[in-house]
Amino acid sequence: MQYLTNFHSHCYFCDGRASMEQFVRYAVAKGLRAYGVSSHAPVSFNTRWAMHYDDFPEYLQEFYRLKKKYSAEMELYVGLELDYLPEEKDAAFRLYENEPLDYRIGAIHYIDNLPTGQKWNIDGDPQLFYMVCELLYDGDIRRLVKRYFEQLCRMISSARFDIVAHLDKVAYNAAQFRDFDSTASWYTDLITETLKLVKEKDLIVEINTKSVASRGVTFPNRQFYPLMRKMKIPVMVNSDCHYPDGVITGMKHTYEALGEAGFRTVRILKGGKFVDMPIN
Repeated sequence: MQYLTNFHSHCYFCDGRASMEQFVRYAVAKGLRAYGVSSHAPVSFNTRWAMHYDDFPEYLQEFYRLKKKYSAEMELYVGLELDYLPEEKDAAFRLYENEPLDYRIGAIHYIDNLPTGQKWNIDGDPQLFYMVCELLYDGDIRRLVKRYFEQLCRMISSARFDIVAHLDKVAYNAAQFRDFDSTASWYTDLITETLKLVKEKDLIVEINTKSVASRGVTFPNRQFYPLMRKMKIPVMVNSDCHYPDGVITGMKHTYEALGEAGFRTVRILKGGKFVDMPIN
């Protein structure tokens, strides 16, 4: 790799397990040319994983301190991972629309609420995911997955961000259902229609490598790389790290797979602008 980067990372300001500087130092040690911090943006409900509203100024302050300190070693960028919550009229996206961020990552973690009004995370506990599927969707995993992509397409249609995070992450927990098959036409059609919208809105698809080591998969799944290449959708390889030693996890494997699928470039931030850089 000539230009290894990572623009999806977390730290103590949200649910990351180390300070922002510890992640930056690790990125420098591994030879990254550019690195971005992207804590989970504050949300309107209590959670253990998102940044608190009051901490956002300190988040920016710490970033700019590190940007200056490590300017000779690498390019540093600041962003946020924004959760799309349509019932709140896209509040997080609008709230941070005019903040001095270098980029914004759009993500879906929540779809429908429980009967109690409580939110549940599609990326959370597999057993809870199974129970919610039974409770809200009559055990029909197709209904749940289709609902996820419906929300995802609403977010993409807003185009108030730059990068689509872990596009098919719902498959992580959906895989426990016997009725779920990622090669089935109903599912691949959902992916295709979603990617068409991504292309229309001129967004970047993140290839999320977080689960390469544990599950041998990326999000989107490797099976969809040729489709994205055919559609000429720009991709960006990110590790979604929560621990410093995860800064480059799964990246070598992923770049090789992208090359095999016909990709010759990935999109990165360089000099403050999104550009395409060779992967070989």
